[in-house]
Amino acid sequence: MTLAGDPALSLRTDSARPVGRVQSEPPITWRRTPALTRAVALVAVCLLVSVAFGRIDLVLIAAPFAIGTAMLLQHRPTRPPEARLVPVDDATTAEGATAAASLTVVNPEPVPITTLVTAAADPWIDLHTGKGDFAERLAPGSGRDMIVAGRARRWGGHHLGPIHVRSIACGGLLETTVQRLHGATVWVLPVPDWFDSAESLPFADGVTGVHRSRRGGDSGELAEVRLYQPGDRLRRIDWRTSMRSQDLYVNATLSERDTDVTLVLDLQVEAGVSGGLDGAASIADLTVRAAGAVASHYALQGDRVACIEFGARGRRMRAGAGRRHAAATLRWLASVDMPPDPLPPSPEMLRRQLAGQRSLNVVFTPLLTDRSLALVAAIARAGRPVLCVDTLPPHVSPPDRTHWTPYAERLWRLSRANTVMELRDLGVAVEPWQGSASLDNVLAELNRRRYR
Repeated sequence: MTLAGDPALSLRTDSARPVGRVQSEPPITWRRTPALTRAVALVAVCLLVSVAFGRIDLVLIAAPFAIGTAMLLQHRPTRPPEARLVPVDDATTAEGATAAASLTVVNPEPVPITTLVTAAADPWIDLHTGKGDFAERLAPGSGRDMIVAGRARRWGGHHLGPIHVRSIACGGLLETTVQRLHGATVWVLPVPDWFDSAESLPFADGVTGVHRSRRGGDSGELAEVRLYQPGDRLRRIDWRTSMRSQDLYVNATLSERDTDVTLVLDLQVEAGVSGGLDGAASIADLTVRAAGAVASHYALQGDRVACIEFGARGRRMRAGAGRRHAAATLRWLASVDMPPDPLPPSPEMLRRQLAGQRSLNVVFTPLLTDRSLALVAAIARAGRPVLCVDTLPPHVSPPDRTHWTPYAERLWRLSRANTVMELRDLGVAVEPWQGSASLDNVLAELNRRRYR
């Protein structure tokens, strides 16, 4: 890339934008409908023809239309109904669940009306009412809460709206102008894959936790049986061994501690077409769901979990533990985005953002760019424990353009397999994501290297 083509050098220093006028919504008013226009026109034409040609029968034909219109318009509303969206403090849901927005319509007039609601939504939300059209009957001087809902098929921030509200009164002779509500944004949390690991993590140095460490302490993990020393607790005495040897022996145990887990999400390249929760997964889907599964597992068992984006945005989430932090991590993962023309990230800058030397770094990457390989290799050369999770879906392949495409894909996959072997030669554990217990073998290998 030349200096002239570097996107970082083509950025403007100023961000001035012309100030435009804010377009205000027109006021909501009552107006006549085509039905009222037809009724009045029919009565007027019948009366004119009857006067001109002396046709009394036309007067009898027009009389029901005139009487019915007059009776329906006897009680006419003057003030339009009020429609507003109900604000929601935490509009979040999960993949496969219902994403909903609530609006309230109030009828201030002593006349019954019928309210029609037409809503739109993002393609990843299947509205329950087809295109979002439904009607509700409102009694005089009352209000009603209406729900615009649909099934969320993919994680991310999705928009329910715009919502068009129109009311009809006097038997369909009067209607209001369309009131446009901008809608609401609903955050759909990813449903993480099921992940459960029984292996301990290396470098367990916290105060308390579930991982076995090499330091002695109070726990149920037996380390050795040794002679009694001043300061040992009496409840640690092994009476069977003491009776056989005629000396006082105690049971020494290993302490259980927690550790730091840093999740690095490679968001440089997107490949594959996402099919939502029920379809095929793209690289972003597999990365987000795998990271959510690992983060939820370790955060719920007491480990401190942090997340870092290796992409144009470079976001970072602080380390934390517990159920609340696991939910916050899923909310953070739901806002993952890949810009169409991203700036290339710096592997060295991200390596400096990692936690301490003794934390476990889990890198979720499809291994498609040189920067991803350089990041993983730099972490391994620094002596940090690193686990590389391959997030390239098996079904992803280049489109067929010529008859040479299958052969080119075969060569590319062989080159990628050689790259994975080179990373393993550097001591990097590379494992494709396969759901529950898919990382136990590589975690056990990391522990063996740690305690060797």
